[in-house]
Amino acid sequence: MENLAETFLKLDRKEIGHLKAIERGMRNFEWVPVEDLMAKGRLSPKAVRGGLSKLVAKKLVFKTNEPYEGYAIGFAAYDLIALSNLVDGDVIVSLGDLLGVGKESVVYEALGKIPARGADERAAETAGVAEEAAPSLPLAVKFHRQGETSFKHVRRVRDHLKDQPRCAWIHAARLGAAKEFKTLKRLYPEVSVPRPIALSHHAVVMEHSGGIELYKVDLKNPEDCVEIILEQAAAAWKKGIVHSDLSAYNVLVCEDGDIVIIDWPQAVSQTHPQALELLERDVKNVVDHFHRKYRLDFELEEALSFVLGEEMPGD
Repeated sequence: MENLAETFLKLDRKEIGHLKAIERGMRNFEWVPVEDLMAKGRLSPKAVRGGLSKLVAKKLVFKTNEPYEGYAIGFAAYDLIALSNLVDGDVIVSLGDLLGVGKESVVYEALGKIPARGADERAAETAGVAEEAAPSLPLAVKFHRQGETSFKHVRRVRDHLKDQPRCAWIHAARLGAAKEFKTLKRLYPEVSVPRPIALSHHAVVMEHSGGIELYKVDLKNPEDCVEIILEQAAAAWKKGIVHSDLSAYNVLVCEDGDIVIIDWPQAVSQTHPQALELLERDVKNVVDHFHRKYRLDFELEEALSFVLGEEMPGD
C-alpha cells in the first residue's frame, strides 16, 4: 500500500464515510451485510455498491458473497479512519515518515498541536484529549496492531481483553490503545513517559521526544543511566503501575542524558495477581542488559528493593 498520508489525501468524504460505516458494523458482524450499510447510511443499493467497489479496488475494503454479500476492512482502512478523526479534530496538521514498525504497532512522526478542551465538539467525541491548547509540536502517532498476530494469544496475555471472548481484532487494537493512553495520562509527568496528546480509535498521539533505543546506544556513564531507569520504574510503581515489558528496546536515551520509557500497552496495576512477578522481570531485563553490555554488577534483589521503595541499589 502507498504512503498513509498520500492515501488519505486521495479519499473523499463519502469514501471515508463508507469506511466508518463498515467499522461500526464490524462491532456486530465479521462481514457487514450490504443491507446494513444501506439502511444506516440511508443510501440506495447503487450508491453503496458504487462507492464500495472503488474501495475494494483500492484494497481498503474486502468483499465476500458467501453466505451473503458482506464487507470488512483491515488495519489499512482503520488507520485512515483514526487519521481522519485526528485531522478533523485539528490534532494533526501533517503526517510524516515511519518512526518504527513493531509486532503490535506502527508509529509515524507527525506535526500537530494539543486541541483546546471543548473547543471542538467533534474532536472531543472522536479523540480523547489530555491537555489544553498549545503551539504546534512534533508528535508520534502510534497505531496499535494487537489483533494482527494471534488474537487468541493477545487476549490471553492482555488483561483488558480477558472478559471479551468475542472481541474482533479491530476492537482489540482499539481497547489496547485506550488502555495505553489511560496509562500514559496516569503516569505523566511524574514518570518519564511520552506526553499523551489524543486518542482516536486504535491510535495514540503523543509528543515525540526523540531519543535512541537504549540497546543502540554506547553510554559514557552507564551507572547513572541504570539508576535513572530504576528510578522511573520506582516512580511508576508509586503510581500503582508496572510496565510489564520493560527492556532495552523500549527505553529511549535523549541527547541530554534523560530517558523516556515507551510502549505501555501491557502495563498492569499493583493489584494484578502477577504484578510483583512482572515487576521483577522488568527489573531483571534492565539489570541484565547493563551487566551484559557494561559489566555492571547490580544485584537483582537490591535493584528490586530500590524500585519497591526499600533501599538504594548498591547500598
